[in-house]
Order: sequence, then C-alpha cells, then structure tokens
Amino acid sequence: MIRSTELRVGPFTSADAAFAHDEGEDDLSLESWRTQHRIYWERVSAARGAAWSEDDEIVFERFAVVWPPEHADAR
Repeated sequence: MIRSTELRVGPFTSADAAFAHDEGEDDLSLESWRTQHRIYWERVSAARGAAWSEDDEIVFERFAVVWPPEHADAR
C-alpha cells in the first residue's frame, strides 16, 4: 500500500534530476529516466493509435510505502 506524497501534472520535459533519482530506476540519472520513459510513452501511445510528444502532460507522483510494515518507508 502506498501513500501519495506529491502529485504534479506537467510536460514530460519538466522531470528533473531529483525526480529521476528518487524514482530509483536504472542508473538514477535524468538521461536514463528520459530514455526509458520515452520508450514507454511511445509504446503506450502507439498501442492506442495516438502520437506522443515530449510536450504532452503526464502525472508525476512521489509516494511512500506504508504497508506492509517491513517494506514501509521511514517517516
């Protein structure tokens, strides 16, 4: 179970290095985040027959794990 701690809508290009690092994927860099998420958004958009642009708005979410206790983030 998670608790959202921050939600923001903005263009793909508005992701910053801190967000990429906090997401915790690959090598934690913004460049890697953008590469992997471009692949994702292009694939999802193509499957829906839509074009994708880096100017499209997406939801950025930060969250804390709250359950189960052994996986919960420190407060």
